[in-house]
Amino acid sequence: MTTKDFKPITTRSANSNNIIHGLERMNKNLLSLRTKLNSYICEPKTLSLYQKMESLKKHLDDMLGNNNELIGNLRSKSVLIKEGKVMVRQQFEAYKNLEIKVMEYIGMAKMHC
Repeated sequence: MTTKDFKPITTRSANSNNIIHGLERMNKNLLSLRTKLNSYICEPKTLSLYQKMESLKKHLDDMLGNNNELIGNLRSKSVLIKEGKVMVRQQFEAYKNLEIKVMEYIGMAKMHC
């Protein structure tokens, strides 16, 4: 047997497992952001801050739901890897934008203490 006989692991399960692990890490990060929003440091002092915090929590919860749905679809193989990668890329971009908004809110909430 030569090295030409060995193929790199590029199977559907290896790729979908990588995608699933990425989404699971994102879920942990989303939960961490949710915990930060619930901390006393981020307690809203104005109506606009309260509304912003509630909006951010809703977006976090929606994204967690979307991630869990995508994970389920990938595990049941009802989503193709190519489609899954596109969806994960979109989720990651949405996560980064949401993370920035949460950090901006935390900064605003700290200024009102």
